[in-house]
Amino acid sequence: MLIEFSVGNFWSFKEIQTLQMQATKTVSKYPTVDANNIVVVNNKLSLLKTKAVFGANASGKTNLIKAFLAMHLIVKDCIKDDTILSQWIAPFLLDDSDEYDPSYFQIVFILKKTIFRYGFEVNGKEIVSEWLFGKSLKGKKNTQERYYFTREGIDIKVNDTVFKEGNKFIMKNEKTPPLYRPNSLFLSVVAAWNGQVATEVFKSLIDTSVMSGINHTWNMQFALNAMNSDNFKTRAAKLLKAIDPSIKRIEKTSKSGVEDVFIFRKSNNSDKEIPFWLSTQVAEGTKKMFSMSPFILMALDIGSILAIDEFDARMHPNLTRKIIELFHSPTTNPNNAQLIFVTHDSNLLDAKLLRRDQISFTKKLKNGSTEIYSLVEFKGVRNDASFEKDYLSGKYDAVPTNLNYVEESVQTYITNAKKDKSN
Repeated sequence: MLIEFSVGNFWSFKEIQTLQMQATKTVSKYPTVDANNIVVVNNKLSLLKTKAVFGANASGKTNLIKAFLAMHLIVKDCIKDDTILSQWIAPFLLDDSDEYDPSYFQIVFILKKTIFRYGFEVNGKEIVSEWLFGKSLKGKKNTQERYYFTREGIDIKVNDTVFKEGNKFIMKNEKTPPLYRPNSLFLSVVAAWNGQVATEVFKSLIDTSVMSGINHTWNMQFALNAMNSDNFKTRAAKLLKAIDPSIKRIEKTSKSGVEDVFIFRKSNNSDKEIPFWLSTQVAEGTKKMFSMSPFILMALDIGSILAIDEFDARMHPNLTRKIIELFHSPTTNPNNAQLIFVTHDSNLLDAKLLRRDQISFTKKLKNGSTEIYSLVEFKGVRNDASFEKDYLSGKYDAVPTNLNYVEESVQTYITNAKKDKSN
């Protein structure tokens, strides 16, 4: 499970910003929210099952999800794709000095009763530094964190006690070059050669799913491929019924040689099932739910992390709420999957759905950089407060501040249009 994710000098992130999934000592007004929304690990660590990220347009919300995706793809593809760094690394450009500094990524998570802290600094050409640390959760006493390996450039130091598998890959002397490249991660290389610890950490990192809530072409193709499984077809159909109860089943088909899906609905005056093409004959919300369904189901099945940008786009508020509740419910989420989502849907700012520490905001600072902060950081916010009302009124400093400028611009446009018409 994810404890925290940090990113710095990446797109709109200048200073290192951290998204926390560790629960605070805050208590919800509703006991069932505390009981369902938190996972307690080894009686030592309380983690959140979901995290909502709100903020004004252009405040950096999407860049947070982009950072998740960049780290995921670099770990996954750095060995086989020499261009992955240049494709995905984009430093903060509003400060000239940051253009030449490396981007920073770090993730802290729990795997087999060990808290791992893995990260790297990277520019568009090479890995600048890399590290893996671990701390055991076993036993009653707190143990010290110890390093598994550290890297500076191509120089790597390995801890033989816990990461002996990495020793054979490091450079012994100048005559024996290392088996990794300056632009590939040491963790990924050791995992590719089946190092036990590296493989487990690697798999945990790439099991994270990241998706866009708007541009779902790739998501749709992934869902079409998943339709080869009868189990997926049945479960996806149940998810789609949340949008349209008339849906009876779904089947993979093709139209002019292109893969598509038939959505079968029951006829109003007979038992006949009427097929509708998913691509052309159903609503956008149904299409989006279908494209999201394999990612939702996979996360719930294996207990992984799902990060979604524009979660609420084309979706009814009641439906997005139901998806969140799937992750909160011990019945539908027995493996403690975690959902991180970016949204503008203020209806979700509900104390009956989310704790204060499950709500984070992004804000664009004067220098153009993004800051991440949590609702729980605001003093004086009562458990019975209206989170939605306070958010929309600007109390949490995460709504657009230039609305007057927009109004003035529109008024200027109307005035000029009238002048042009009169001339």
